[in-house]
Amino acid sequence: MTHHSFQIAGMNEHFKRHPLSMFLDAMVSLEIESIELWAGSPHLYVEDASVQEVEKLRRDIQERGLHLICLTPEQCIYPINIAAKEPEVRQKSIEYFLKSLEISSALECKMLQIVPGKGYYDESTGEAWKRSRESLEIIAKKAEQMSISVVLEALEKKESNLIPDSLSLKKMLEEIKSPNLKAVVDTCPMAAAGESFTDCFRELGSDIKHVHLADSFHSVLGEGTLPIYQYLDELTKHNYKGFVTVEIVGRNYVFEPVKAIQKSLAYLDQYTVSKAAL
Repeated sequence: MTHHSFQIAGMNEHFKRHPLSMFLDAMVSLEIESIELWAGSPHLYVEDASVQEVEKLRRDIQERGLHLICLTPEQCIYPINIAAKEPEVRQKSIEYFLKSLEISSALECKMLQIVPGKGYYDESTGEAWKRSRESLEIIAKKAEQMSISVVLEALEKKESNLIPDSLSLKKMLEEIKSPNLKAVVDTCPMAAAGESFTDCFRELGSDIKHVHLADSFHSVLGEGTLPIYQYLDELTKHNYKGFVTVEIVGRNYVFEPVKAIQKSLAYLDQYTVSKAAL
């Protein structure tokens, strides 16, 4: 079901207290054909994932007629950090993403989402930036060999001290210069940085390959304070043709995850109706 010119995708992160099959079935019943997979326990934990588990998941997705557009391994919570000062933590984190690329490939998914990691907050960020860049270079090189796009996301300052806005995201992409490393813009860090999509497109242009859409604190669309309809107008104005994943993370949504997506879709439908009336 198309809601507008860009394509809407569903995501399973707030389904983590339910089996993954419940999320997949909900997408079918809501007529959302494209999905982004949050890869975390118990749905698909990258470090433990076996070839058989990944193959079964590929079949489960395809048998329902769904299309996996992006793999987003859990990486904001302990212990993954590609900018870690400790070499063993950093090495383990790099290997986690190299395996994530293998899983993406096995799932026939062409996009992998990643964040920059973080340095210690009592030090200057220069060294941590360098470690993040070197890690991203290794991951991007493998992505090039596998024809997968890695999309890098800015994070709020409380989550990372490395890439809080579109300017620093652009700087990292320019330093690495990989055709397979692009940008994903999430509305929550974007708003925290005092930015809009207009600002992001000014800095990043066609490097914006993917969008995460959520209301404040990653809540259901319409339940927070962010100007969601303005954001959708900006995406349309900049002729964005990629996917927009509705990313709901708030803890209170785990009880009725399907209802949370239904509410968000109804909010998007309202936008479509109001545009059609103009």
